[in-house]
Amino acid sequence: MTARTGAGRRDDDGFSLVEILVVLGIMSIVGTIFTTGILQIYRTAAAGEADLAIQSQLSQALLRLDNSLRYAYSIGAVHTEAGGTYVEYLTLAPVPGQSTYVKRCVQLRLTGADPQNLQLQQRSWKQAAPGSLTTWTPLAANLTTTAGSAPFVRTQPTAALNHQLLTVRLSALSGTSAKSSALTYTALNTYASTALDADGNALAATAEPCYDTAVRS
Repeated sequence: MTARTGAGRRDDDGFSLVEILVVLGIMSIVGTIFTTGILQIYRTAAAGEADLAIQSQLSQALLRLDNSLRYAYSIGAVHTEAGGTYVEYLTLAPVPGQSTYVKRCVQLRLTGADPQNLQLQQRSWKQAAPGSLTTWTPLAANLTTTAGSAPFVRTQPTAALNHQLLTVRLSALSGTSAKSSALTYTALNTYASTALDADGNALAATAEPCYDTAVRS
C-alpha cells in the first residue's frame, strides 16, 4: 500500500470556515455596492421625473393662458392685494351651451404664504355682472418668483407695436432646483386708443374695463 506523501489537499477536502467567511464578506461588499448603485439610479430617475413634471405643469399653464390672452381686449394694471400679485384682462368668451359670446374678465394671481411654494390661480366673471365671480382655479403650483423679475409685467402700446403685452415670468421649484419659464403674450384686440387716454398716458385703474373693488382682495 502506497502512503500519501506531501501536505497537498485532495479535491474532496472542501473549504475551511475561514475561506467561506472571506468569500461571504467579499460577496456582501459587492452586493452592497451593487444595491447602492441601483438605488442611486432610481433616485436620480425619480428626481428627474419630478423636475420634469413640475416644469411641464408650469409650461402647460402658460400655454393655456395663450388661448385667452392672445385675443384679450384689455389688460389691466398689475397690482398687489393681501400679499398676492394680481392682473386682470378682458376677453370675449362663449356662453356654455349657446352660440353667443359674452365679455368676461379674467383675473390671475400668484399667491401663497410660503414664497418658495406659490400657486398660480385664475378666476373670472361676466364684465356686466361682477357678482358672477367663479372660484379660484389652480393653474400651477410649486412656484416661486424669478430673482430680479416681477411675475407679471404689462407693457403698453408703442408706435412700433400698437398692442398691450403681458409677460408672465415664474420659476418651477423641485427641491432646491428652480427652472424659470417666461412668455410674453400680445393682446391682438388692444390698441393705443383702448389702453391710453387722449394724452397718451395709461388709463387710471378705475377706468379699466375689469376694475372692480369687490375683486381686489
